[in-house]
Amino acid sequence: MARTALTPVAVGAAGVVLPDAGTAAQLTDGNSYLWAQGRRLYVHNGDSTDLTVTVQTPATSAMGLAIADATYTVAAGKARLLPAAGLETRRTSDGAVWVDYTGADTGVTVAVLDL
Repeated sequence: MARTALTPVAVGAAGVVLPDAGTAAQLTDGNSYLWAQGRRLYVHNGDSTDLTVTVQTPATSAMGLAIADATYTVAAGKARLLPAAGLETRRTSDGAVWVDYTGADTGVTVAVLDL
């Protein structure tokens, strides 16, 4: 399967109901979304196992050194709003941010939010 693209949800003055905004995470091949300033990923882990979310970093430093991927833990049964992805996470080929998941194997929902 291919990486599944997520569609951003605009959060207006009335807010957003996060469970309704989420979609099932693509746990096998990961998700992607177009990078934008302030755009954030919401992850709800409905599994009984902790989840590790990895935001890939394809960029290198000015000296050509690899920049480490960002990793976040979402405990079993919990939700987390991740920090906005830095510009270094944006792929130059298509402007997408790639997200991978390890740990939980069911019940994970995600949403990309424009705050």
